[in-house]
Amino acid sequence: MARVRASSGGVLAPLFLASILAACDGGGGPALQTVEPQTLRVNETLRVTVGIDNPDGRPVELRVEPPELPSFDPVTSITVDPGGATFRWQPLASQTGTHELTFVLTDPGGGTEYDRTSALFEVLASEDAAPVFVRPGAGGTYDLERDPCVTFDVEVRDDDSDAVDIGVNGELPERATLSNAGPKRATFDWCPTPDQAGSAERWTIHLYADDGEHPAVEHDYIVVLRTGPKEGCPGGDPVVTVTSPLTGERITSGTSYPVEATVTDDMGLRDPPLLYYSLSEPEDPTKPDVTTFEQVTFEPADGDRYVARIPPLGLEEGEDAEVWFLVSATDNDDPSGSLCDHRTDSELISFFAVGGTPPDGSLGVCEFCTSSTECESTICATTASGGRCAQACSDADCAMGVCGPTATTEGGVRAGCGPIREVCGSGGGECTDDSREDDDDPSSATFYSGPVSDGQICGGDSDYFGFDVAQGERLVVTVSDADIAVGDLDLSLEDMSGTIVETSAGVSDTEEVEYCNSGSAETFYARVFGYTDTDENSYSLTASVTPDPGMCCTDDAGEDDDTRSTARSVSFTPSGDSEEALFMGQVCPDDDDYVAIEMSGPGTIEALVTFSHADGDLDVDLYDPSGTRVGRADSATDDEMLTVDVAGGGTYALRIYGFLGSANDYEALVIRTEGAGCSTTMDCPLDTVCDAGSCDSNVCTSMSDCPAMHTCVGTGPVPAGQICAAECSVNADCRSSEACKWTADGRGCGRTGGGQNGESCATFADCGGQRSCHGFSGGYCARVGCSSTLSDCESNTACVSVDATSLCAVRCRSWMPDDCRAGYTCELLEAMDDDTPLRYVCVPE
Repeated sequence: MARVRASSGGVLAPLFLASILAACDGGGGPALQTVEPQTLRVNETLRVTVGIDNPDGRPVELRVEPPELPSFDPVTSITVDPGGATFRWQPLASQTGTHELTFVLTDPGGGTEYDRTSALFEVLASEDAAPVFVRPGAGGTYDLERDPCVTFDVEVRDDDSDAVDIGVNGELPERATLSNAGPKRATFDWCPTPDQAGSAERWTIHLYADDGEHPAVEHDYIVVLRTGPKEGCPGGDPVVTVTSPLTGERITSGTSYPVEATVTDDMGLRDPPLLYYSLSEPEDPTKPDVTTFEQVTFEPADGDRYVARIPPLGLEEGEDAEVWFLVSATDNDDPSGSLCDHRTDSELISFFAVGGTPPDGSLGVCEFCTSSTECESTICATTASGGRCAQACSDADCAMGVCGPTATTEGGVRAGCGPIREVCGSGGGECTDDSREDDDDPSSATFYSGPVSDGQICGGDSDYFGFDVAQGERLVVTVSDADIAVGDLDLSLEDMSGTIVETSAGVSDTEEVEYCNSGSAETFYARVFGYTDTDENSYSLTASVTPDPGMCCTDDAGEDDDTRSTARSVSFTPSGDSEEALFMGQVCPDDDDYVAIEMSGPGTIEALVTFSHADGDLDVDLYDPSGTRVGRADSATDDEMLTVDVAGGGTYALRIYGFLGSANDYEALVIRTEGAGCSTTMDCPLDTVCDAGSCDSNVCTSMSDCPAMHTCVGTGPVPAGQICAAECSVNADCRSSEACKWTADGRGCGRTGGGQNGESCATFADCGGQRSCHGFSGGYCARVGCSSTLSDCESNTACVSVDATSLCAVRCRSWMPDDCRAGYTCELLEAMDDDTPLRYVCVPE
């Protein structure tokens, strides 16, 4: 039950004194005034003034006694002083109906009851609901060396709509798709090209959800692409210092938990740092896998100081949870892309988050919020990057903005001043575009005819300019900002397929791209855009297209071999136990050479690429048939060499490319060796096991198919297959990219992915860390075969018994439907614990 104390002069009277005072006045004392019947709706906040007749100004306490309602306390609050009280209620969908609430007035501590009064409250279903993004969160990090593709689910909740349109504002990255997966769900898929991964580390996907009745609700998801570092780059690493919280510190909050850090760099930062946090202790604290963490972007504070906020963790007052986090910063030492940017991850820190009293209507307009009860206006409006308190309004009484329907973070719709982005100053205010609009994509580009002096970029806008460039001609485009302090503009150059061939993304007033066309005549497009969606500025643009005889790089006869799908074929000849291919080639600026290497099964691929480093630095990558990079050679010497043990058959691709647009000719030798000798499975490529000295396929149907010290384990629900997994107890017993998985068949080494507790999966390769893929509907990432919550399960999971097995299921709160993914519900199940025999966990509906 909700209970709040109040005191005259800030001091609570002792219980015995209150009793004496009550007796002395003949049983009189403070009294409650009548509370009228009330009507309220789901997701809307009701405020009721409860009058108190208290002529002596005695300290009092007020509580409310509800009927049997689920989750009443978390969505109600009372503030009280000696002369009156305010009761707030933001009901859940499960609380619809007519309920009698009794308000009880007592002395502090409740020893003496002064008065009580009852009133009827009718809770109606939400009359007007807007979409709320359930997933994804603020962003995610993807290790392209483990998985070449970015995939995430989009899901929204809308209480009064059967279907919601989910889409993106602006253009998706080249080759990315957003496909419908249900009435209120979608799936994002993108396999970045090496050029895309090299041009930028962070990509913002601007999602929206539109129910056709309200302004579309926006949600930004930041994709971070992680690749291996490059040697020989200029500049130093960023320096990251976490100032708060410190290791072991206890932080009490009724909302979010702030994290503060200072970050410095010798050449300056471009992107704000990222905060990675988890409620589960990483399996390797010395090298945590941030792709399994939640992600939040820091906000600049002052100087080199940054602040980020871990969202509310659903803790009851006084309840605590250990949180692990680190701070990651990437500098901008490579204005033409991200290959030479340096990244620093802080040490892993853990602190204890403690649940506190949520702020009760104390936040002002434009302050960050997580629920409407925190705002003085009772409106926490959704924005693309989180909630902000909005000004409540009626008709035209807005101090800034226009009064209109405003979606709240709970999914309600209230009259608020907006658009909130403009009201709170993150939209750049009024901006008038230049006269060449609409030129926001290549199909509507302005073809360059002379210098431009009146360019204007508004928030989220791009200006495209077209150039016809003949073979052997050099194109140079220069853009000058009016003042970078006003807004940072960037410049890129794309070919007709949309591939970025040059980028200039520095932190100065001028950006320039230069490209020499060695191929056939083509149209290229220069794109001028703001570094972020809120960067706005005027600019001037100049360009030149001039003949450059003998200077443009002339590609070799192997073209077109610029992608894995168009990789050139080379001839192999026997050489002892191996086969060799010797060939020559020419790499031109931003033009890769791919070579196809066919393998019939497990084996080894060796490559030696020889060139003169002084004429241009070349690097080498090797990709497996799925597109995952499995090898890299990127030294600063006259040649590059790599040796990779490969897991199985298929077409592998050797990529030879220039570092930072370098051009050079080369000679290459590729050696392929089918089969490989071994003494243990650790010597073999992934997806193979060492059997009688040979690396063979790890597929099995029974234990008899596996070598000693291996177990035939199921990789997931039927029809997923089985593999021979090396027995293990810790991750160090397994190969790189594997973890010691908990499966129904026992512990064994298996591929690890990014799926967190409770997320969908097809096999355990989709699940991060030591989780396997349980056979719940849609697959369920969890450790299977646990015997204790404390010793076997990660934080925020519980070891429960389900269908004759045990697993570490995601814990949930019965009053929070969004704790569980779509198709799942929060149920009370038998737990494998002595102290807590029952636990609320997420299981299929």
